[in-house]
Amino acid sequence: MTKKTKTIKITGGADYAKVAERIKEFRADCPNGSIKTTPTFQGDNIMFTAEVIKDLSNESSARATGNAFGANKGVKGFEKIESISVGRALAMLGYCADGEIATSEEMEEFQEFQRTKKEEQIQELMAQVDEIKDLESLRKFYSENKGLGSELDAYITNKSKELKDENS
Repeated sequence: MTKKTKTIKITGGADYAKVAERIKEFRADCPNGSIKTTPTFQGDNIMFTAEVIKDLSNESSARATGNAFGANKGVKGFEKIESISVGRALAMLGYCADGEIATSEEMEEFQEFQRTKKEEQIQELMAQVDEIKDLESLRKFYSENKGLGSELDAYITNKSKELKDENS
């Protein structure tokens, strides 16, 4: 059963359970539990493996591992990678928000990736708008692509004005 942990809102409005909150909840639920991390250095990178065991006194106790790999640089890079591995292991045991396993950094990177992809898509569509030579084709294009954002809508509106001026 997945447990609902205290969450925060991150970029894009998603709920995220901080690793510190998950650890606190795990410690409260599992006083005989264990969280152990092991770093492996690979050049400028580091891989952490975290092993979480719910009850050390029970051989068949639930346990999970989590791994994280990244560059060992920047402010607290070492600690961030370790936290990611612990967060993954805890999530595998149900200590997460709504079943998500990613860290807040990973969620924000994914959301940034989505924004970038959308911006690229809009740029491609704007290039297609530039190739349109008549109002009927522009109307058809708009009906197929409406709802992708005000920037594209404004671009199409300006193209419509250009085509109307050309036909006047």
